[in-house]
Amino acid sequence: MKDETVMRTFPLNAVLAALLLSGASAMAQTAAAPAPAAAASAPSGPTVRPEMGKHLVEAQTLLNEKKYAQSKEKLQLASALADKLPYENYLITLLSLNVAVNEDDAANSSKLMEEMLSLNAVGKWASQADIIAMLQNVGVVQYRAKNYTQAAMWTERNLKEGGTSSSVKNVRIQSYLFANDFQRATALAEEEIALSQKEGRAPAESYLQILAQARGQLKDAAGGTRAMELLVTHYPKADYWQSLVNRLWTRPDLTPALHLDVFRLGFQVGALQETSDYAEYIDFAQRGGFSAEALKAYDQGAEAGLLGTGDKAETHKKLRAKLAAEVEQDKKTSAADIANALKKPNGIAMVNLGYSLVGQGQFEKGIELLEKGIAKGLPKRPEDARLHLGIAYALAGQTDKAKQVFATVSGKEGLDELARYWTLALRKP
Repeated sequence: MKDETVMRTFPLNAVLAALLLSGASAMAQTAAAPAPAAAASAPSGPTVRPEMGKHLVEAQTLLNEKKYAQSKEKLQLASALADKLPYENYLITLLSLNVAVNEDDAANSSKLMEEMLSLNAVGKWASQADIIAMLQNVGVVQYRAKNYTQAAMWTERNLKEGGTSSSVKNVRIQSYLFANDFQRATALAEEEIALSQKEGRAPAESYLQILAQARGQLKDAAGGTRAMELLVTHYPKADYWQSLVNRLWTRPDLTPALHLDVFRLGFQVGALQETSDYAEYIDFAQRGGFSAEALKAYDQGAEAGLLGTGDKAETHKKLRAKLAAEVEQDKKTSAADIANALKKPNGIAMVNLGYSLVGQGQFEKGIELLEKGIAKGLPKRPEDARLHLGIAYALAGQTDKAKQVFATVSGKEGLDELARYWTLALRKP
């Protein structure tokens, strides 16, 4: 996760700022000066003894110079002074907390934060804004230390105190996820996603990733799939599409009749990333009588460096030559094949031939045959033919018509998902 949180050092009040400017003699004159509103400030009246102020100013200066070990030495000297005032204890703790945070000292940052909050509950020296920011810092330190349960706790406290940082929300959800509290991670991610949808904006990619991962850990296949659908909707990356297409393949009810169509979707969205993916797609298409489609898949696989190389280079080249010959033969017999298809008692031959023509790039003629075949009637799986008609329109660049057709396709065994995913694939990012 990209760490977008920003930790900052909290300034001491005007008492010590005056010391930096004028030396220890200024203490007596400025001891009652109120702190600026933006600082970790005190109400009028807090006092710091000169001998204490000297050590604290030096510690603050060393902290600003990122000399953390030396800063801690000065704080130890301050802590060793007897009869410390409540405000002095608060300043020592505040500076020590700053050092711990900047050193990513997870154990001490939590301890010191608790001490600072306890002291401040009495003196009310820190502003609410600074308390919120300090809680954020401690949460980030715990996250970096991989203390995810602690990170979740501190970021929760930040938000309950009024924090609104999106980075803190992200760290909180990630912390629950890495702490294996998948239910809480899911609930928070869904809460953020619902809010973004209500406001008409795209959900954050990180929240969708968390939701998909948490649902997977909870063995919630439907919930995980829905999260991946949202990811490809708003962030249509090839990796997300590959995950979504793979989920189709693992469906126990996916019918073999739609296997070729799953490959077609994967090819369209860039989810075919292995040599075996292309080899299987080509085999399915060729055996189905769609040699032009298989040839196109081969050429793209070769362009990607997945076919035509290595120890199978010669075998692949022979396959391409065979596919090219089949395509030429299909073109030669196209007129006769169309005439024969029109004579058939149902539309099966017309639908198959129409899609074959689409694969050859003859979109107008192919779509016409598909529509005629559907109108003539199909004894089996007519919805598959409508899916193919929608794909044909999509490949022809007629997006609106494709979406209209996909909207009419429904069925079990993966058909609903294929129609919906093709519609998603047609969305413009």
